[in-house]
Amino acid sequence: MAIALRMARAACQLTQQELASALGVTKTVIARNEKPDMAMRADTLVRLIYVMREHGVEIDVFSTLDSVRLYTTGEHLDATAMRVARAALNLNQQAFADTLGLTKPIVTRGERPSSIMRSDVMVTMRHELNQRGIQIDWIPIVQDLTVTVRPRAVAAIDALQQGEALPGEPNEELIPTSLAEKLRGETTASHRVEKRQRHTDRE
Repeated sequence: MAIALRMARAACQLTQQELASALGVTKTVIARNEKPDMAMRADTLVRLIYVMREHGVEIDVFSTLDSVRLYTTGEHLDATAMRVARAALNLNQQAFADTLGLTKPIVTRGERPSSIMRSDVMVTMRHELNQRGIQIDWIPIVQDLTVTVRPRAVAAIDALQQGEALPGEPNEELIPTSLAEKLRGETTASHRVEKRQRHTDRE
């Protein structure tokens, strides 16, 4: 539900406080429910679905096991697609740009409803996200957008948020040996092997 909540809020361009006010809860409730280890109360979920429908956004976390789907219609859906995908991954604009192989200014412009996204940017975004398990179906002619976060993407996003190892991720990494270590005679090797740190280890 954390992914769905972030996606829905991004689609509607609402701050945590604005969404909290619309749902009749506190900002703390929204912030807490956007974290993967929290379970949303049933009454909050019902209100969220109702409020999203008022904004022309449908969220679906029930029809397919362990996946999230957001559907909306309207104008400037290219910008909406970028905002929603970034919200699903829970990345800032720079990190999202790095993930897609783009620059931050391109992402910043791409998320503005007033700008027109270049076709090559959309192609790149759709391809890179699809590789990560996030599918964007956008039909400009009928102004229809569906963003689906498939199970493997949900699992990867949750693992990153919780600081867990991703499937196939090595447990060790090579660290360059510092000049100070060599001068102290601690090693003559150019690299050393260390246990890979997770997000929670660095905080």
